[in-house]
Amino acid sequence: MPSQPLTETPPATTRAKVESAVIWVAFALYLVFLAKLLLFSRVPGSERSLNLIPFASIADYLGGPAAVRRFAFANLAGNILAFVPLGAYLTFLRRRARVWGNLLVVACVSVAVEILQWVLAVGTSDIDDVILNVVGGLIGVLGVVGLRRALRFEVVRTVIAVASVLAVPVLVFLGFVVRLRM
Repeated sequence: MPSQPLTETPPATTRAKVESAVIWVAFALYLVFLAKLLLFSRVPGSERSLNLIPFASIADYLGGPAAVRRFAFANLAGNILAFVPLGAYLTFLRRRARVWGNLLVVACVSVAVEILQWVLAVGTSDIDDVILNVVGGLIGVLGVVGLRRALRFEVVRTVIAVASVLAVPVLVFLGFVVRLRM
């Protein structure tokens, strides 16, 4: 009987298993943080507004007085930064998915959040938020794609695991110690 060529991947090392577990746990904590930030940081029924005109809110923010511009910067940067990890984790965890597939997932998550904010009346449902969230997701996606092109998979996994370990205390602090009121 002829022997079969070895096409299986070698068994994962203990280090690889630990790094993968860290990444999955950090991703789960990030999703909890994101839900708390975007859906559970306000009292249900406290606020409901809708903007479907692209770039209208951004233009209003940038054209307002200094106090509004300071709030605007925090809002714009926050919408981008909140979704960078989603793009990064999706790209790392869905290795075979294309960039556009991961961006579609980011966009769908963002749209779902905006719809839930409208239904629950816990914030402003704004197309500009979706645009900024997708920009953040794109930064995360491209960051991991760049790492993959520059480094071996094992090194990328280690980098993401270390970044996840460093991010978890920040997420826990922001999500559970500080009462998020926006």
